[in-house]
Amino acid sequence: MYSVTTKTNGMGAFEPDENFWDAIGWFPISGTLYPVYATTIQVSGKGKKTLPDFYPSITGAYLIALTYQDHVPDNSFRNFNLHFVNPGDSGNFKGYQDGSSDLWDDGNYIAQSFWFLNLDYKMTLNYNYMGQDVQNLQIRIYSPFATNNWLPYND
Repeated sequence: MYSVTTKTNGMGAFEPDENFWDAIGWFPISGTLYPVYATTIQVSGKGKKTLPDFYPSITGAYLIALTYQDHVPDNSFRNFNLHFVNPGDSGNFKGYQDGSSDLWDDGNYIAQSFWFLNLDYKMTLNYNYMGQDVQNLQIRIYSPFATNNWLPYND
């Protein structure tokens, strides 16, 4: 299922049943419906990756969503910092182990709204996992505004 969501720019979240309503409330199913950025990267251990730039079509609020493990969580995740920057603006989207950075615990999905200017953003991801198992991270940004183009699928 995770592979299918990756190939179609979707999200493959694993959350405990008791957190279903909390988690689904942060999914892009109302308000920020339109995918405007989608990348999937492989990481292992600890490091930093340069991601494709993000080009917001208009200034406004966007939802960043990220799955930080491609399977049911196994306690190997430690933290991540998605950093976005341009000459007029910058920000960080951080996630930590044990759910201390989101509204619920024990899953692999986190989302947060950010305000972006209509400027090109350089994107990097710092990550830290225990062990060297490869993790496939889905990073998505959603807009409340429809676009004229469809994101290419990740084959």
